[in-house]
Amino acid sequence: MGIVAKLGLSIEPAHVRLVTSASDLYTWQTIPEKAHLFKKHLSKQTISAYRRICRNVGVTFEAIHSSDSGDRSVSGFSTTIEKLKNEKDTLYTEVEDLKEQLAKAMQIKVAAEEEAQRLQVMLSSSMVEKQIMQQNLQSFADMVDYLRSAAVIAAKEFLHKIELHVRLESPGA
Repeated sequence: MGIVAKLGLSIEPAHVRLVTSASDLYTWQTIPEKAHLFKKHLSKQTISAYRRICRNVGVTFEAIHSSDSGDRSVSGFSTTIEKLKNEKDTLYTEVEDLKEQLAKAMQIKVAAEEEAQRLQVMLSSSMVEKQIMQQNLQSFADMVDYLRSAAVIAAKEFLHKIELHVRLESPGA
């Protein structure tokens, strides 16, 4: 964004100054690492300094109204950088919190999977035990049926022998 669009100022290139005075309508707001570029006039800078200035305009420094230079509430370049740093720190903290939550969730998931596997083994074992018990129950039921039949047969034979005995001992037989 140009100085005209941002500040509403139209300044001829020949009148742009790195070291501004109180009479200039603008001043520079920069990050501390680039402040050294604004200690010398343009005419006193080196070619490499010109290149750095060209590459960094709007990136590490910007023009602001000179009346805003003391006003901390102005949303200038440094303020924007500070806000972005704070947002980055907040996001970093959130990412770290999410990493911790993910690690805890993964631990819970692993524990749940292990418990599910343990329960699956128990279920399989219980199913085998149930099948064995059903087989034993069927064997016992078969044995009860056999013994019942044997008892009925024995009872009939016993009654038949008693009847024979009663007939043999009765005087009129």
